[in-house]
Amino acid sequence: MKHREHSYRNGVAGRRLVTRPGVGSPSATAFLHCSRCPHEGSLKLSVRMPPEQIDKKFTQAGWALDPHICPGCRSKANERKAMSAKPSPDAMRAQAQMFHLLQTHFDPNKGAFADGWDDKRVAADTGLSETVVTEYRETCFGKLKEPEEVAALRSDIAALEKLQQESNASFLAEIATLKKQMGVLSAKWVF
Repeated sequence: MKHREHSYRNGVAGRRLVTRPGVGSPSATAFLHCSRCPHEGSLKLSVRMPPEQIDKKFTQAGWALDPHICPGCRSKANERKAMSAKPSPDAMRAQAQMFHLLQTHFDPNKGAFADGWDDKRVAADTGLSETVVTEYRETCFGKLKEPEEVAALRSDIAALEKLQQESNASFLAEIATLKKQMGVLSAKWVF
């Protein structure tokens, strides 16, 4: 039976294996060098593995193999692909219409839509998703703000709730004092 080449042990194709003596048994660390950046990934091995299993561990950690591409470079490549995709003319028209509707019906100073308008209606009129409209509005025009009347009512409610809690605590303390006095008096007088 022919002995197979161990690409990590032999240091072939950006792979290498470092073995150190340890307590009980030696420890090993496999290294994989990215072909696009200086990053070198490492994987501690508790048992001896064939190179195919080590490769599988690296792919599970997000690496692409042959050529070796680290998870960071892979995500950058995916971002570039997503950004380089050219939108269709229909998508560009829908985005322009969304911009116009938001500019016309959303007041960024008040953080409110005109009556009858909201992200859902803009999405329905343009054919875009409500999520896209909301994200675009929040980024370019601002977030929705609570009307002043609602904020004032919310503040009044919070103040009244705090007053009610303080009053309850005061009443409970007074009741406890009166019960204590009654206990002292009833000990003097036998009923």
